[in-house]
Amino acid sequence: MKNILIISLIFCSMVTMAGKPKWIEDISKGCKKNELCAVGEGESTGFAQRNARTALAKIFSTKIKSKFTQEIASHGGVISDDASEQIEESTEAALEGVEIKKVYEGKLYVYALAVINKKKAAKGFKSEIKKIDSRMRVFIKDDSASAAVKLEKLFVQREGLNKRYEFLTGRGITSPITFEQVFAAKKQRVGTVIVHVYIDESEPKLLEPSIAKQLTEQGFQVTTGRVRNKKSTHVLTGSMVPEKQYMKIEGFEKFKFQVELSSSNAKSISTGHVVFSDVETGRNFQQAYEKAIPVLMENLKENMDKLNFNN
Repeated sequence: MKNILIISLIFCSMVTMAGKPKWIEDISKGCKKNELCAVGEGESTGFAQRNARTALAKIFSTKIKSKFTQEIASHGGVISDDASEQIEESTEAALEGVEIKKVYEGKLYVYALAVINKKKAAKGFKSEIKKIDSRMRVFIKDDSASAAVKLEKLFVQREGLNKRYEFLTGRGITSPITFEQVFAAKKQRVGTVIVHVYIDESEPKLLEPSIAKQLTEQGFQVTTGRVRNKKSTHVLTGSMVPEKQYMKIEGFEKFKFQVELSSSNAKSISTGHVVFSDVETGRNFQQAYEKAIPVLMENLKENMDKLNFNN
């Protein structure tokens, strides 16, 4: 009886495998030469299709990321997390024409085959690149430090998309602005700026180091602390005021974190002012604050122009 049961299980397993489409294990079985394809799986059709689209976008990351990173680094550039996110967002925008060609519902998971025509995808990338080129032409003429930071970010984003375009077509699109122009502009406008940062906040002191890190990543020289660095060309001061709010759920606390920042130059003349906030919940104040920091940093990025760190 036991032997019969084992044979039955093996037979059922073979039938299940036999019924599985070949494109799930070998994508070439469901993909034409003029197409780019990826398989996604999930517990539902919706999840499988979403994962297939995500896998399609990630093909570019795995194929070109190493080479792209080396080329940027060789010219003195840095690919920040923010720039990487922008590249991925632009990639998704360029791949709007993705189609779900096939779906297979297995016993445990659903499988989906996402497909896009290579020419259609290349056209999408070209459109995104042209939009960036237009913005770069504006920023290269702007002498401000913030424009130089934006220019570098756009250039890195453009090169990432251009590598994807080249992967599809075998040739890239020449940039109207060179590596040398971009990084020379940044060195001239940003490299000479020294920002001293001091934020009045209670423990744990998370905001001041987070702001300093962000400014450093953008190319500014940064010092911190209560006592101002005499060599600084600009000073960024501010405060973080937490406001506890009503929370119905027991065991959790809710806080509004309001940040106010003011910038001034070496002559103590005000150059900018911004206020932004975020509301988060957590088991305690520190957990809520740690959750708020990334959101507050995004707000800072969006409002950096208003601080005006220009020589």
